Amino acid sequence: MPVPDEEDPKEPTPAREIAVVDLYESHDLVEMEVVEDAILLEPEPEPEPLPPPVPQREIVLIGAGHAHLQIVQWWRKRPLHGVRMTLVSAFDRAAYSGMLAGVIAGRFEPEEMLIDLPKLCERSNVQLIVDRAIRLDPKARQIELAHQPALSFDVASINIGSVPGQERLWQSHRMLLSVKPMATFWQRFQIRQQEMLVQWREAELPKRLQFAVVGAGAAGVELALCLEERIHNEDLPIDMHLVDAANEVWRSASPGAIRRARKLLKHRGIDLHLGQRVVDCDEDGPSALVFEDGSRLRCDLAIWATAAAAPAVLQGFHLPRSEKGFVLVDRTLRTSADVPVFAAGDTADFPIPVPKAGVYSVRQGPILWHNLRAVLTGKPLKIYHPQRGSLVLLACGDGTAILDYKGWSLRSGWAWALKCGIDRAFVRRFR
Repeated sequence: MPVPDEEDPKEPTPAREIAVVDLYESHDLVEMEVVEDAILLEPEPEPEPLPPPVPQREIVLIGAGHAHLQIVQWWRKRPLHGVRMTLVSAFDRAAYSGMLAGVIAGRFEPEEMLIDLPKLCERSNVQLIVDRAIRLDPKARQIELAHQPALSFDVASINIGSVPGQERLWQSHRMLLSVKPMATFWQRFQIRQQEMLVQWREAELPKRLQFAVVGAGAAGVELALCLEERIHNEDLPIDMHLVDAANEVWRSASPGAIRRARKLLKHRGIDLHLGQRVVDCDEDGPSALVFEDGSRLRCDLAIWATAAAAPAVLQGFHLPRSEKGFVLVDRTLRTSADVPVFAAGDTADFPIPVPKAGVYSVRQGPILWHNLRAVLTGKPLKIYHPQRGSLVLLACGDGTAILDYKGWSLRSGWAWALKCGIDRAFVRRFR
């Protein structure tokens, strides 16, 4: 409030100052004329407009294969600014294929082979969408899902694995049980086995049940041995068979490993049916597998574990594919189309043959990790160099394993201990 000058007390106060005095003394905010005569305050400067937000870019991983699991884990420590990562998986659990046979033999608990994707993604700040990708449009850069809105991407990767061959056959017959998807195999197998046992006991059949594994590669031999071990331990009325169109079991192994596997199959009483291609199955009356030459094998339940084939869903991904239907990629794991889409693991076919095995998908992880980021940061892509051979440890179900490495093989308990250590360590990384 202004104070009159003491030296000239009779000097009138200017009208504009009186207005201010009256305004502050009376707090009269109604008299607008007084406000107009008041000293005008300078308006506050308008805030500067905020810079436009940086558009968020998207990395979308389709499938929870071994390579993608590693990328989700690494994203936790090294995310890219302004980039969101999304994992699309048909299941909320990912199964580690190396432990399936051990679960069947009773050496592992089923939960030990499963990786909790919601927990892993939450910990890594990765968006998880539990749904099936059914179509990929590389030009529009969109991924259509079965039950949710489509996703846009700046860079994408496909790591959905493979399926056993002759998909139409095993999809259309209930007595054929595909080993894929592995995340649900053990539950599906237990349900079917229990149904078979209940029917057998109620009918009081004199003959034993007949189970078969179709496919005598490394996975098929391992499944047959481990399933026979469980049947033996639980004293179940089941006989085991191993069927393959080829004339030898585990053809990718060394001669010594093949001899060991054959000897063990014979010792366990697993009947071999080699050179027999299954073309159909008869589920009327006594169910049976029908071979190409017209002969039949009585069978109540067959586990389908034939050589890797491309999933039918890849037909909806508009990308170049190989003669076998897999996604064609170059040595950077990028698809041969001029789009930022990559593929890894069993899903991909390379310029040079690469085995369809989990160990190769794991080794592709670091290259894929670098190249996905390189697309967004403008860095050069790295080349994937497949390893020359790999250590193979085939579970026998009885606490031993057959080790095969560069032509050298053995069967022992310490080989099984080594396999357990490797498998458990891999799964533990994602928990």
